[in-house]
Amino acid sequence: MIKLDDHLHGPGPKRILSLDGGGIRGVLTLGFLEHLEDMLAKENNDPDFRLCNYFDLIGGTSTGSIIATGLAIGMKASEIKQKYFELGNKIFGHKTGFFQYLFKGVKYDNKPLELALKSYFGDITLGDKEKIHTGLCIFSKRAETFSTWAIHNHPEGKFFEQNKDWPLWQIVMASAAAPTYFLPMFMKDSSGEQGAFIDGGISMVNNPSFRLFLLASLNSYPFRWKLGKRNMLLVSIGTGNADNKTSYETYHKNNLMEWAARMPDFFMYDANLANQMIMQILGDSPTSISIDSEMGNLRNDLFLGFHALTYLRYNVTFNKKEMEDIGMDLSAQQLKSIPEMDNPKNLDLLSEIGEKAGEKFIVKEHFSGFLNLHAAPAQSTYFVSGSHYDLPFESYTKKDIPIGAYRIDKDFEIMTMEGLMKGKAGDFLIKGVKGEYYACDAEVFKETYAKTRE
Repeated sequence: MIKLDDHLHGPGPKRILSLDGGGIRGVLTLGFLEHLEDMLAKENNDPDFRLCNYFDLIGGTSTGSIIATGLAIGMKASEIKQKYFELGNKIFGHKTGFFQYLFKGVKYDNKPLELALKSYFGDITLGDKEKIHTGLCIFSKRAETFSTWAIHNHPEGKFFEQNKDWPLWQIVMASAAAPTYFLPMFMKDSSGEQGAFIDGGISMVNNPSFRLFLLASLNSYPFRWKLGKRNMLLVSIGTGNADNKTSYETYHKNNLMEWAARMPDFFMYDANLANQMIMQILGDSPTSISIDSEMGNLRNDLFLGFHALTYLRYNVTFNKKEMEDIGMDLSAQQLKSIPEMDNPKNLDLLSEIGEKAGEKFIVKEHFSGFLNLHAAPAQSTYFVSGSHYDLPFESYTKKDIPIGAYRIDKDFEIMTMEGLMKGKAGDFLIKGVKGEYYACDAEVFKETYAKTRE
C-alpha cells in the first residue's frame, strides 16, 4: 500500500475521487467503481489493484462517505458492494412505526446502521495514518449552525488535532444521518460544544466535487495541489438521477402537501447541476454534458482562462431511453421505484445498472496521462527572455498573416486561453486569424506591423 504521506506530498499528478449521496442507490456507484478498478488493474498489471493506491484524495457525502471510507482503508469496490447487499435489508428493512415517525420524525432506527459501520471500520480514527491509506474527506452538515463540514485527515489541517480521535464510524454516521430517515448524530466539536450533525446531502455537497476541488487547491486548506489539466484529475460518480420531467398539467392543481413534497427534488436537481456547471467551466471535461439548451456543454467557456484540472463525471438518469442505451429494459413501475433511496428491493437492479453504465461510459481514453499508477510529474521547460540557450536554432521567415488591430486609448484586459492579459492605454488590441484576441505593446506594434494597403 502507498502511504498517506506519499499521497499528500508526493510528486506527480494528483487524483481526486468524488462520490455523491443517494442512500441505497450507492450500490450503483459501486458498479461504476468496479469497472474503473478493473480497468486500472489491467493497465497497471496488478490483479490486486486498490483505488486507495490510485487516488490521492477520496471524498463523499452520505452513502458516498461510506464508500469513500471503505476505499480509503484499502477495501476493493467489490468488497464494499457485498456489504451493501448484506446491509440493505438490515437498515431499511424495518420501519420505526407511525407514531415514532410522527413524533420523532424518523423512519428507521439508527442502531442497525451504527452496528454495521462499527463492524466495517472498527476502532479506526480519523488520524490513523497506518490504516487510512490515502486522503479522506467526509461531508456532514451541522444542523444548529447551518454550516457544512468537510472533515478530512490531512495532518496539517486547521482542526486535525481536535478531530483526529473521532472514530470513522461516527463521522460516517454523521454524514449519513438523513433527516426523516435517521436521528442526527450528536458529537462534540473542538470547543467541547455538542453539535447535531445530519446528512451532508442536505446542502450543495450532495455532489461534493466542487468542494473537493476547493479543498485540494485553496490556500485556506493544507493540500495546495498544483492546478492544470495535466496536474489534477477529479473523477465524480453519481448515484443515478430520477427522471423528473412531467407536463404542466401535473402542477395545475397541486395542493400544499404536493408542493412541499416536490421542494427537495427541485433543490437537489439544481444543486447537482450547479456543481456540474462549475466543474465544466473550470476543467477540461471529456464527459461534459449539456447544462441547458442555451449554455450547452460549456467546452468553449473557461472561467479561469485555462483548464484548472481534468474533470470526469459519470452518472445515469432513470428514463427509458437512457436505460435502453446501456442495455436495460425497465418497466414503467421499475422506472418509478428505482430512484427511491431506501428500497432494498432495488439492490440487484441498481447493481446491474451501475455495472452496465460503467462498462459503457468509463473508457481509458478519458484517463489519458493518468492511467499509470506511478505517473511522473508533468514536466515543462522554462525559458526566460534575454537568456542564452545552447539550442540548434534554425533560420525561418515569418509568413505574411493578416491580422486585425485597433488602438485602445485606455487600459484594458483580455481573457485569453492562457489566462488574463493586460494592455495599457495606447497599446493595440490584436485579432488573430482564428478569432483569438491579445494585446500588443504600442512600440512593438510599430516595429512589427505595417498597415495593409487597400
